[in-house]
Amino acid sequence: MALEYAEAVSMSFEPHFIAPHQRERRWAVRKPMAAPATIISRELPVPILCIMRDVSTTGAKLEIKESQDNFLGPRIRLPAYFTLVIRSDRMEVDCAAVWRKQAEIGVRFLAAPRSLMRAVKI
Repeated sequence: MALEYAEAVSMSFEPHFIAPHQRERRWAVRKPMAAPATIISRELPVPILCIMRDVSTTGAKLEIKESQDNFLGPRIRLPAYFTLVIRSDRMEVDCAAVWRKQAEIGVRFLAAPRSLMRAVKI
């Protein structure tokens, strides 16, 4: 799984052109995956568990999970900007929420992923 994430993030930034009749508006190729991740922010009372369902060089699709700490699950209100922590890869990346549909949220990466420098209680 760590290799899949690293490969997807290291893909080139060349546009991925799609036929005009398709509705896909992203220019970066997405890679499907199922990597556990955590959303953290000073605006959140607790870290929010999620699953990274796909990733590209520019962003990702997350699925918010219900947990013991997040009893609201997908109904929790998220800040517009937060940090996504992928502990299995010891990486974190700053994100902006772009869209949301029930339990799924699309995020844009605001910077390159970086090594996890701090201890994150998850």
